[in-house]
Amino acid sequence: MKDLRTFFADYSRLFPEEIVSIDRAVDAKWHASAVATKAERACKTSPVLIFNQLRLLNGAISAYPAVVNLLSSRRRLAWTIESTVERFAIDLSSRIRQKKKPLVVSKSEAPVKEVVKKGPEVNLLDYPALVQHAWDPGQYITAGFLTCYDPDTGIDNCALQRGWIKKEREIRIHIGHHSHNGMIFSKHERAKKGMKAIYWIGHHPAAYLGAEVKLGFPESHYESAGGVLGEPLRLVPSETLGDDFLVPADAEVVIEGIIPNGQRRPEAPFGEHLGYFGGQTLSPYMDVTCITHRKKPYWLTILCSHLDEKEGIGGARREATLYEILRKAVPGVTNVYRPASCPIHLYIQMKKRKESDPRQAILAAISAPEGIKHVFVFDEDINIFDEPEVLWAIGTRSQWDKDLVVVPNCNAAGLDPSCERDGMGTRAGIDCTKPLPPEVFEQRTFIPDEIMNQVLIEDYIPQETLAKLTHGV
Repeated sequence: MKDLRTFFADYSRLFPEEIVSIDRAVDAKWHASAVATKAERACKTSPVLIFNQLRLLNGAISAYPAVVNLLSSRRRLAWTIESTVERFAIDLSSRIRQKKKPLVVSKSEAPVKEVVKKGPEVNLLDYPALVQHAWDPGQYITAGFLTCYDPDTGIDNCALQRGWIKKEREIRIHIGHHSHNGMIFSKHERAKKGMKAIYWIGHHPAAYLGAEVKLGFPESHYESAGGVLGEPLRLVPSETLGDDFLVPADAEVVIEGIIPNGQRRPEAPFGEHLGYFGGQTLSPYMDVTCITHRKKPYWLTILCSHLDEKEGIGGARREATLYEILRKAVPGVTNVYRPASCPIHLYIQMKKRKESDPRQAILAAISAPEGIKHVFVFDEDINIFDEPEVLWAIGTRSQWDKDLVVVPNCNAAGLDPSCERDGMGTRAGIDCTKPLPPEVFEQRTFIPDEIMNQVLIEDYIPQETLAKLTHGV
């Protein structure tokens, strides 16, 4: 049985320096985010930070630890599915296809039922959610999967949707209009019914990878989570939404509630994944009916516009989906990477078979429902995980008068401030591949492998100096 606790135990045995427990008092408002940002900038691998003394907005120290940066390392996420940095999208795509039906267990077997609070007992302000950015109006749920069931098929749907904890039992939720959550919510509203929903927070990172993937509609995220976990996701009946509303039994926290029909309240501004504040909108909200959790739950937060989202969960989801789409469109595609430097860029690596292959890949990528704005296609000899090499290839292997593909009037990323009108923008791609033979292209410079393999940098630079250089200190 895999959960967040088993992940911490297994991972800390191998990489103890990457799990950092902080026992000094840290404010939930801005202070914890600042510590995480500094750690991200200073360390080659951004460590998981566990704040054991988080000071809430009312000045009290939370009884529960807050976890930040769990998903901030691509290598860490690859490790969870027995993969590597380079093969991560490929192996994640394979695991997603290996869906597993969930396993229903009794409430006595579910760790998330160790503490049950209903009605007036619920006070969300007691939990260590963070205020991340300067203009955020309050504490936000950012690592919670908003989960609901399609009323026509009874199939579950999960998505990371931000939620502002406005009051003790009220969460204002940004539900993406074009998301499957949003489609299900629209069905309830057309039927003039409130929508039963939960947030589940904290689980094994592999469960997060599987639950966040883009699926067809309707398809079960509980099943895809099991596929990535490598074992069935254990579920248990809810407390207040009916026995047929199943929730993850091994989550750290489950928040149950009803999203009323036809009602909206102001939500945001909020610092989102593109690094800009999204404006305030009228959004649905949840009337919380119950919260269940482990005796001392870890409250997980994803830092938006940081590695936790860009390099981690957001990049992983998009890469796996796009790899599947591109492999079907252009069989020569060998890998994809959504760089942390800009989450609406995509790098594609391919073994070009026809001169039209790069253009076909560009069109497939910008047509996919993943909000990709700019696509760059490279040969197999380019390391798409090395940004200086990527920039070199763009500069030396493309002529934009013939290699640039521009498609105006496309759906755009919702928070892209460069768009001229809401929801519409231009997508583009650049073919940065060499021409196929018999056309001649210059040979890259290189050093013989036998010499490169002989040289060990630690023989030339002292270990202490090397450690500081490689960690950016």
